[in-house]
Amino acid sequence: MLWCTIADQSVGQMPLSQSLSAHSQDLFRPYVSVGARPSDNDVRLHTDMFIPLLWDESSLLFADVRGQFADAGGGEGNWGLAFRHLLEHDWIFGLYGFYDIKQSGNGNWFQQGTIGTELLSYRYDLRANVYFPEDGSQSAVAPTAVISNGNLVVQNNEERAYYGFDGEFGALLWRNPKWFDSEVRGFAGAYSFDTDSANARQIAGSRLRAEWRSYDLPWMGLDSRLTFGAQYQHDAVRGDQTAAIVSVRLPLGTDRGRSRRMCYMQRRMTDVIVRDIDIVTRATPTAGGQEAALHAEQGFAIGSVTVVDANTQNVAAVIAGATSDTVIIDGAAGDLEITDSIALQDGQNLLGGGFTVRGADTGVLARFGTPTHLHGMDDSQSVIVLANNTNVGHFEIDGGLHGVSSFNGTDYDDLSNVHVFDTDVQMAADSGFRFAALDSASSIERNQASDNAGSGFEIDDNLGVVSQNTSQGNLASGFSITSNSGTVTGNRTLGNDSYGFVFAANYGEITSNESIANTLSGFGVNYNEGEISGNESTDNASSGYFVNTNNGHVVNNVAFDNFLDGFWFEDNYGTIADNKAFDNFEDGFTFNDNAGTISGNYAAINSFNGFIFRNNFGTFQSNISEQNGSNGFDFKHNSGTFTENQAIGNSDDGYDFSYNLDTFTSNEAIGNFNDGFQFYGNNDLMSGNRAIGNAEDGFYFAENNGLFDGNYAEGNFDDGIDMIENFGTVSNNESYDNLDQGYTGLNSGTSINNVGSGNAGGDDF
Repeated sequence: MLWCTIADQSVGQMPLSQSLSAHSQDLFRPYVSVGARPSDNDVRLHTDMFIPLLWDESSLLFADVRGQFADAGGGEGNWGLAFRHLLEHDWIFGLYGFYDIKQSGNGNWFQQGTIGTELLSYRYDLRANVYFPEDGSQSAVAPTAVISNGNLVVQNNEERAYYGFDGEFGALLWRNPKWFDSEVRGFAGAYSFDTDSANARQIAGSRLRAEWRSYDLPWMGLDSRLTFGAQYQHDAVRGDQTAAIVSVRLPLGTDRGRSRRMCYMQRRMTDVIVRDIDIVTRATPTAGGQEAALHAEQGFAIGSVTVVDANTQNVAAVIAGATSDTVIIDGAAGDLEITDSIALQDGQNLLGGGFTVRGADTGVLARFGTPTHLHGMDDSQSVIVLANNTNVGHFEIDGGLHGVSSFNGTDYDDLSNVHVFDTDVQMAADSGFRFAALDSASSIERNQASDNAGSGFEIDDNLGVVSQNTSQGNLASGFSITSNSGTVTGNRTLGNDSYGFVFAANYGEITSNESIANTLSGFGVNYNEGEISGNESTDNASSGYFVNTNNGHVVNNVAFDNFLDGFWFEDNYGTIADNKAFDNFEDGFTFNDNAGTISGNYAAINSFNGFIFRNNFGTFQSNISEQNGSNGFDFKHNSGTFTENQAIGNSDDGYDFSYNLDTFTSNEAIGNFNDGFQFYGNNDLMSGNRAIGNAEDGFYFAENNGLFDGNYAEGNFDDGIDMIENFGTVSNNESYDNLDQGYTGLNSGTSINNVGSGNAGGDDF
């Protein structure tokens, strides 16, 4: 049988007279083909290699090696062996087999065998393939949340490889040998795939494809090929699927000595074997694989469900009459306009779509529904109104009187065992979230309130947990809580027009919160009998922390870059410890009256004083004041214990005191730009204090009526110890290497055992 026809000679292909000896030449040579296949679901990049093994004047045996990967994940390799034979009447019969291996987008591996057959002529294509995946190939994939018998359940799934077949018929629709011997072919086919799983749906449908092919392109060489195409297929399981096809074939080797082109039927012998592009896999429900769905974060059972959406008439009435455990407002049909409050029943759950559940047995996670946006259309009504024992979450809400509240139309109800989470409220006519009393079983977690006309969160009496919420840009405070006996932790406020956090009274815990750039103080507490710890307050237009009366603990908090004081206390009867105030535009710490314990606090680089006091009746110990713009410690009266504090490098005095009426011991003043210690009067005990390297006197007293004993002054730029007048006892002190006198002043009392040396102006009174 001759390869070439007289018609082929019209395009400069191999003359008929040479066809008998064609098999003795290098008729078929390897090629590599690269291409892309963008589709609705992914983009696949592929490469094919054609390797001729044996041929004669009518037959060809070749290998077909393929590889592909998808941008959505996964890839596949195919290794095939094929035989084609030219029959009478210019038909080519083909038979081939492949070994396929695939890693799916879920990370699972599958193998299969493929066999196929084909008939090709100048004008027509006819082919069929059968696919045999490895028996039992399956592995678990991501579960799904579905409604089964009225309940929301987690359906565990498995991924299976499908066996099946496909076939197609093709025809030459157009050819123009003068345009790089271009042609257009069209194909129509069908496919059917299934598995032995009773839960799997059969995938059966039809397929259409069209291809433009151009051959022997001058810039690519003889035996090259450029293909553009488009494909559409449809089945009931996967729906409509479209894909584009682009492929470039590049022959291997050189064209040296190849003066002829392959004739048409020779080119047909090298056509790409057409088969399904990869192993067909799909996730299918696992038989008996349903388990009860629990809310992933909150842990409550979803149970029976009622689903409403934007197409539901009178949503509020449907929810009020629902008998299911949970109502889901799904956002798939669009946003919902709420004209009447959605008032929950006792024990009812209300969730927006797009939330995550976990299986009660295995703990696997799945997602259900589409995120939901509610528009409150009436500024006199709250959008969602809670009842006892309710869970509300996963909403975006704007408008209404409040987004979520306990407002019953005339007043605010006290609530027990309510939980509000993962909800965003904006542009309410009053506070975003508004409640009367919340009991100890209640929680408000991971919500956001922004741009509301009142506070972001307003609670009259909190005994529950208020955690990880954000309040930003509200026209009142970020959080306004009248009385807190619960836990307020991990929350954040930003740019509110009043306080970041304001509490009339705190008996519980205010911990690990952050308050930034609010118009008043970051934290305002009128009365504290609980714990305020681990919070951060910065860039607020007033004080970082304002506490009127402290009977509890204020510990490990930070205040910086606030426009007034870092910390301001009117009365302290509790503990203020290990707090830090730096870079504030007034004082680091301001105290009017202290009858408690103030210890381990740090003030640095504040514009005025590090610590400013009016009266100390308690314990002031181990605090550090460093590099502040005025005094390190500015006191009026000390009638308690003032010990082991440090003042370092402040721009005025290290310590500026009016009167000491009790114990002032073991404090240090180092490198301050005025006196280390400046006192108006000492009427009790000052001992063990050290003044080193200050820019004026180490110790400066207007009057001493007490005991000044065992203190140390060294290297100060004026006097070591300067007492204008001493009526008490000055004993056992040391003064060395000061740039003026070691001791100076009028001594009308007792001076014993004081020593000094190296002072430029002398060593004694």
